[in-house]
Amino acid sequence: MSATGSDIRRRLAELSLELPVLGPPKYAYDPVTRFGEVLHVSGQISRRATGEILGGRLGANAEVADGIAAARVSALNLLSRIDEAVGLESVVRVLKLNAWVASTAEAVNQPEVVDGASQLLIDVLGDAGRHARTALPAPNLPQGALVELDATVAIRP
Repeated sequence: MSATGSDIRRRLAELSLELPVLGPPKYAYDPVTRFGEVLHVSGQISRRATGEILGGRLGANAEVADGIAAARVSALNLLSRIDEAVGLESVVRVLKLNAWVASTAEAVNQPEVVDGASQLLIDVLGDAGRHARTALPAPNLPQGALVELDATVAIRP
């Protein structure tokens, strides 16, 4: 069963988290597309609401803790896009989370980094935040971001 809007807002407050207000995308794509009862959320990079990008590369100038913080920012952006599109209370289940972590060839801690996003989704959405996941390295991400996430989400009709 999906959480109510008040449950989600309470969890966000308890976690001292605030959904950022995101503007329209800079390029020619939709941040969220809906097909029936499924949302596809476009890639959300580790950009704070202030515009600051949490960047770097795991194994070069970013540690695992930096990556976890960046993954959490990306997850908040993802939640904000869902909230803008249909409201977080409409989420039945996050079906799949895809994640990319800017990394050197030697870095192997992408799953640990992406766990920051996974745990945030579960903390905010409860069981509806549990998901299948892919965590991959990338040599570079848009705008020098450390983490980028996209998701497929089941929603109520």
